[in-house]
Amino acid sequence: MQHLDIVFFAIVAVVLGWKLYSVLGRRTGNERRVDPFARPDPKDIAARRNGGVKGRDETDAPIPIGSRRPTVVRPEIEAPAEAPAGNAARDYGSRNGMSPRDRRQIEADIARAPDDVRDGLTAINKADPTFNPADFIGGAKIAFEMIVQAFAAGDAKALQPLLARELYESFAAAIAERQAKGWKQKTVVIGITQAQIVGAGLIGKDARVTLKLVSEQTSVTEDAGGNVIDGDATHVDSIIDIWTFARDTGSRDPNWQLVQTDQPT
Repeated sequence: MQHLDIVFFAIVAVVLGWKLYSVLGRRTGNERRVDPFARPDPKDIAARRNGGVKGRDETDAPIPIGSRRPTVVRPEIEAPAEAPAGNAARDYGSRNGMSPRDRRQIEADIARAPDDVRDGLTAINKADPTFNPADFIGGAKIAFEMIVQAFAAGDAKALQPLLARELYESFAAAIAERQAKGWKQKTVVIGITQAQIVGAGLIGKDARVTLKLVSEQTSVTEDAGGNVIDGDATHVDSIIDIWTFARDTGSRDPNWQLVQTDQPT
């Protein structure tokens, strides 16, 4: 009797096995390998959006998983709200276009700077922990181009928020004198070949940073009749400027202003 039971269950197992085989099919070796970490195929996503078969992945698109938090850059020199629309440099503090190589070079120059310069930068950073010398230089380079080009174009309104009052009055007077004569100045900053911090310090809450800026420019001045009275549009000059920027570290206004300009003799 026991042997008959064993035979009976064996027959049942064979029948069930055959049913499963016919329903599920068999492995041929050509099945598509499923990668659990693969992103959904765009074609599959499109099919689901168009009413196709929905499976386990019900979402229309993969959810991106970031590897790091978004970077928030607080500019050391910010563009004024009055900057002309369409000017790519109007937000020069936050997007200064500095490459990693340029940053490394600036940081190396700062590390080799005289002790008084590094001590001054440290003092400014203690008063304003958001201050970063490399970011400052990146912003100052763009500010330099904006100021030079605005002055040449006679755009006193664009200059006003970028300059300290006394310096602005000097620039505005020079623009007014040029315009009174009917003269036009055309200046193109081809590039800045050097931007180096040569002075830094903190007087009370007043932070000051002085840079040596070496730039290549073309400049020409024409009279009312379009005749060239100074400069040469085809000649590239290498010009050295010593500019000092200042900011009240106790103020909520993050803007730095140009307070002094010099040229070495």
